[in-house]
Amino acid sequence: MLHKAVDIIEAVRRSRSGIALSDLARTLGIPKPTAYRILTTLESRGYLGRNRNGYYRMTRKFFDTESGEPDDQILSRAAHPVIEKLVASSRETVNLGILDAGEVVVIGSVESPQTIRMTSKVGNRRHLHSTALGKVLLSGLPDREALRLIRIKRLPRLTPKTLVTRQAVMAEIRKVRDQGFAIDDEENELDGRCIGAPIIGPGGRVVAALSVSAPAFRMEMSRVRKLTGELTQACRTISGAIAFPSEYHAESA
Repeated sequence: MLHKAVDIIEAVRRSRSGIALSDLARTLGIPKPTAYRILTTLESRGYLGRNRNGYYRMTRKFFDTESGEPDDQILSRAAHPVIEKLVASSRETVNLGILDAGEVVVIGSVESPQTIRMTSKVGNRRHLHSTALGKVLLSGLPDREALRLIRIKRLPRLTPKTLVTRQAVMAEIRKVRDQGFAIDDEENELDGRCIGAPIIGPGGRVVAALSVSAPAFRMEMSRVRKLTGELTQACRTISGAIAFPSEYHAESA
């Protein structure tokens, strides 16, 4: 079975645009049920994902020690001056995240200049259901794909406020779509509050998310409303500055 798993990994890696289950099984001479079990295991562990056509692709987890992919570099380069400006005006920590292997991966972060602050680092991974970045990224997916990720990654309770049922998470996702931003109200860690908004790429797709994070005592709901305007404007600026290839998508979920 280990040999089959390695064969599958190598075949997926060779395929630049992804590969379907049926094509993979036929190419390697592996029964489809066997291939599916291996693919599902690799996906659940974060090593494979699917693009918008349902084809399997490698995720960033295989390449975390290497330099970022070109699309990530384009996004980070376009976003960095906007992030720095937002940090200067809000005096809070700002994070840039993308969807990878059913998780949020932070690809850009500038911390608040204040002594008491929320912290993050490039490369950090976060849950989708408990973070503002994650909720935004989930909101950019069709319901069927969002539910698939929820099933695979599950909904661990991180604080007493974490949403831990599919019904609650899906209701939250629909709310995010309607209002255009997400709130993490101490759901990922106690005493921390965060707002997130989408960065839009070609075809109106959500390709990334930007967030402002602060200690809850400094991020009252009245301030959330004020910062949301600044955040969404920053996202619009970044969205207007990026030009991704047509294949770029939050596809490696």
